[in-house]
Amino acid sequence: MARNPLSPYRGGMFGSLEPLSSLHREMNRLFDEVLGGPSGGPGQGGLIDACLDVSETDREIRVCAELPGVSDDDVEVSLQDDVLTIRGEKKFERRDESERHHLVERSYGTFQRSIRLPGPVDADKVEARFDNGVLTVTLPKAPDSGRRRIALRRGGSSAPSDQGQTGGAEASGS
Repeated sequence: MARNPLSPYRGGMFGSLEPLSSLHREMNRLFDEVLGGPSGGPGQGGLIDACLDVSETDREIRVCAELPGVSDDDVEVSLQDDVLTIRGEKKFERRDESERHHLVERSYGTFQRSIRLPGPVDADKVEARFDNGVLTVTLPKAPDSGRRRIALRRGGSSAPSDQGQTGGAEASGS
């Protein structure tokens, strides 16, 4: 008498794991779709992340961005007011149309990072260098415009108070 299995799964030790593998692949695809990972297949990227380091000395601010696999022709750096923006695209290069991919973990797509700089910079002297997948933007600080203390005045009088000139925090209207 032939057995007709009620389950749609193939028998055998590995055949019984097929539904779990299929579920695992489908869950990964759904998470990638929702969280912006590679969806659908190779070359269909979303927004990728460029990791940054920002450092400062007394003379300059330096921003380094890791952009592995990105060509310098595909990177744009701009500065508006005190916001530095780095944008570009990491392109998927398909070499063989008949090639089937079993796993694609590398990210492809566009990226953009904008950071507010910690202080004013001299926009005319900004330099950007791209070497071995690392973009380094050097932003010389703007000359200090000088900091001065403003004297506090008492209530309705027009003469500066003594407390305001000496730095007293008690300078209220009393």
